[in-house]
Amino acid sequence: MRTYDRHTGTAVALTVLLAAQAADAAVAVNIVHPNNTIIEGGTIPVRVEASSLDEIYYVEAEFEGLTIELTPTGDGYYEGAFDLGELGGELPYGPYVVTVNAYDTFGEGASVEGIVHQYAPPTVAWNVLPHDTLTAGWRFEAKCIPTPPYECKELSARFDSPSGSYQFYNDVRSPYPQPVPGRLYVKEDNGGSGYWLPSGKTYTLTVSANVGVGPGVTRTVGPIHVDRSPRLTAVQRAPGTILDFDATRFLFLDYLRRIGIFDRNTHQITWVEAIPEWAAPQLGAVYGALTPSGSVYQSATGYILSWVDGVRRQIASATITPRLDAVNGNTAVWTSYNDDWAHEHSLSTGTNRTLWYNPGSRSPFQADIPASGGVFFGTYENASIVGPGNALLGDHAGNLQRPITDGTNVVGRWWDGMTSSSYLYTAEGEEVFLGDSLTNTSAGLLAHAGHAAFLKSDGDANQIWLRTPDGEQHQISDFPKSSRFDQAKLRVGHDGISDAGEVLFLYEGKRYIGRPGGAPEPISTELGHGRWLDGSWYVTIGNTLFQVSTPASAAARLAATGIEELARGEGLGKREVLSTSFAEREALDATVWARDLHEPDALPVSADGAELLGDVDTDTGADIAPAGAGCSTSGPAGSAGGAAALAAALAGLALARRSRARS
Repeated sequence: MRTYDRHTGTAVALTVLLAAQAADAAVAVNIVHPNNTIIEGGTIPVRVEASSLDEIYYVEAEFEGLTIELTPTGDGYYEGAFDLGELGGELPYGPYVVTVNAYDTFGEGASVEGIVHQYAPPTVAWNVLPHDTLTAGWRFEAKCIPTPPYECKELSARFDSPSGSYQFYNDVRSPYPQPVPGRLYVKEDNGGSGYWLPSGKTYTLTVSANVGVGPGVTRTVGPIHVDRSPRLTAVQRAPGTILDFDATRFLFLDYLRRIGIFDRNTHQITWVEAIPEWAAPQLGAVYGALTPSGSVYQSATGYILSWVDGVRRQIASATITPRLDAVNGNTAVWTSYNDDWAHEHSLSTGTNRTLWYNPGSRSPFQADIPASGGVFFGTYENASIVGPGNALLGDHAGNLQRPITDGTNVVGRWWDGMTSSSYLYTAEGEEVFLGDSLTNTSAGLLAHAGHAAFLKSDGDANQIWLRTPDGEQHQISDFPKSSRFDQAKLRVGHDGISDAGEVLFLYEGKRYIGRPGGAPEPISTELGHGRWLDGSWYVTIGNTLFQVSTPASAAARLAATGIEELARGEGLGKREVLSTSFAEREALDATVWARDLHEPDALPVSADGAELLGDVDTDTGADIAPAGAGCSTSGPAGSAGGAAALAAALAGLALARRSRARS
């Protein structure tokens, strides 16, 4: 008896090739089913049509030593089924012959042969994960791995973006030899064509493959980002999209909808929350910030939650339409009832203090928190910035937008329906007019280390300007169209100025660094978000943290790795430390090259109906103090320089409300 190898976990597919019948045969037989169909379970059903000038007497089917009689069902059709269990084991993958014989009452007969395939779909593998960023020196590659004895026939990878689609394709007719027989490969710059994915875009990747038997395989994954700017050096990747980072941690959201904190030194993950599947379409609404004792974030389910010293606390319920507005150190500011109510929240104690309450407000409420504590906020209903102790800064017509403070100065903007007017307030209470811009965006100011950057119109476009700590003003950009600042939720106003007064900004799809007395330098596309931290510029795109290098060091790095200038002048390298190549990892035949994500034992799910902790009593407005407390230190955002002077000035401030007449 034939010995069969045992294979498990596979699909079975069938292709039948019909043999031609002689035109003058007395008996005719044709296979109706199966005919290019997939066999489900452990049987092969057979249905044939048989006819003769005389009566059909007997119809049988043979398969691998098994013979079954087919039963007439009327109208010349006959049916039966092979039980594969009678073979004593599973069939190895490959083609097999099915023979059907039909006989009439005079002994005349006819036969037809078909081919059945024991088939498993091919495996497709590629070298990027969701939230990855393809960088200089890392090109996309994918492969189709067939199940012998079959061979891959077609493989394609399509990258879709809002501005267009880009496809890489390969099939058995390709003139380029394949490294492993039977497999197919696609990659950027296939065959040395010089074609690369355009930078500055976010894509959804669809990989499709087939072996010419049974159904093909299609996998879709995303988002995938591409930024091959030579000034960006990838220094570390998180297990998901980076929501916030500091010198030692990432706050991230992975492709399984889990929020976690990643220790950049030990690579240990602390899982914070799993977002339920029904909230997946709203994942773009998830944002948050690291705090000294953990993190605080806005969930896609509409909740605001914190993670303080290992304890997950619900700050606000989705039923009161909360919005997380500002975070620094131990303090968070959030609003409820569509910004009708604003609250200052202590992360260490879980308690709230009402900052502002105005039912039916037409604001957005917008605030900022210095590292020294206290809150500065603005609303459309107030003409002045409200600071700690209810001190008032400025008095101007129009809608007051988000104030920003670095602990030394406070800056704010008022929108009158045509222009936004920007003002700076020093620790001594002096008001300084900065300029007017032609946009109503509230994200039009930066403040750091005594420097202030602002938008100022030249009549046709908004340009970037900088005020230095000594009071000098410098124009940073001079472009024909408007520039804008690189802002992100919970980081508005804080990330775009270096200690020395360099300014990070965006123009026409690119990110620039500008400084007084010099031309702005392009450093990357506008993907992701840029930040000054601990003496360096960084950019986060997807799951990747990049450090911005100087032009000289970027040129040296590209030269050392053999970079060729391709694709619209972008520096594209052969290899990069953080990239992955099939040429070096040919033995890895996984569907996706997975990374160790340290599956949690018990991960809490948001919107779980837990009681509201640290919330405000919606009937009385009284603060509610929950049980339990943590500890915290000062936060990383902002500068502590001048904080004491500012607090002292505000405590006794009697700044006369005044409007500045402008020509």
